[in-house]
Amino acid sequence: MAITSKPNSSRSNAKGRFDYKIRVAAPDDAEALFHFGRELLSETDFFLRSPAERANSIDEMRMIINRFQELPRHLLLNAWKGNFPVGEAVIMGGELQRNRYTATVGVGVLQEHTGKKLGRTLMEGLEHFAHHAGIHRLELTVMSHNARALRLYEKMQYRVEGMRREALHVNGSYVDEFSMSKLLGEKP
Repeated sequence: MAITSKPNSSRSNAKGRFDYKIRVAAPDDAEALFHFGRELLSETDFFLRSPAERANSIDEMRMIINRFQELPRHLLLNAWKGNFPVGEAVIMGGELQRNRYTATVGVGVLQEHTGKKLGRTLMEGLEHFAHHAGIHRLELTVMSHNARALRLYEKMQYRVEGMRREALHVNGSYVDEFSMSKLLGEKP
């Protein structure tokens, strides 16, 4: 899958037509992505941020998009169904000499669109970008009870490196968090 800033990139899956467009976020997407982010974060407690901790305005979302475009090892990738964003993946590469080959990744898909290989497609897009950006290691964190995300990451060859016990406080309870990574080019 090629990553493009053009709104017409698409992909077919094994079951037929893939009804989503995958593309790099552009400043003109700020309003749609602002509202999408609020909806995504309000659907589940599996994200580190709450809805109020994402962009607080359309202008702030536009500034975030611009920042991702300025940094060489950062990418904000979105899945669109028609004119509506329904999924998002981010990669944030290290900015220092010693960590420039490592990047943190994250992915989220609206519940209505899960189970359609959209999360996997977005993660594959991040890996494609990482390969071309010279990134060697991808890492992420995931709440220990997020079974769906854990299955996806394990299928994509991410390995659990450790568990941070009671690292997060979610809805009045402490939650464990797994640290996972994948070395690009490593054989399973």
